[in-house]
Amino acid sequence: MSKCSIHEAKTKEELDLFWEKRDRYMLEDVLPNSTKGKPITQEDYDWFFSQEYKDMIMDRYTREKDKLYIVFYEKDKVDIGFAVYVTFHSEDGKCFIVDFCIDKEFRNQGLGKECFQLIESKELEKGAVYFALNLSNKDNERFWMSQGFVKTDVDEYGSYVYIYKPKGHK
Repeated sequence: MSKCSIHEAKTKEELDLFWEKRDRYMLEDVLPNSTKGKPITQEDYDWFFSQEYKDMIMDRYTREKDKLYIVFYEKDKVDIGFAVYVTFHSEDGKCFIVDFCIDKEFRNQGLGKECFQLIESKELEKGAVYFALNLSNKDNERFWMSQGFVKTDVDEYGSYVYIYKPKGHK
């Protein structure tokens, strides 16, 4: 059985593919399944699909300090998902996962766990201390809690932050 691999989006074509996949993920998975306690507002919708949001992500993708990564996951030379994350090496070593998506046809096969472990080992090697994220629904919550994440405080946007601190690491 072949393992999953990870590679960073670098070309214009890869970045275009990322935005296409990310928009579909937002429309099909995130926005309709939000469990923030209130429905997604038009303002939320407009923000996540705005040029301003895209510019903010791309600005962080191109910066040197605390660079944001856009990565694709592959298995058997087939693209199975993507992730967006940033590790704040200049701060406390938090690796914040902005987006993490395994394409629908590849879910519930253990691939999400394998793909998260790729980010985990890569970022721990580079000095990450812990991992954090916000969640959009109960299925996501079950998955991330099974990876060792724990629900903590509410952030400034009214979403719970989930934290994972690898055992025996720093």
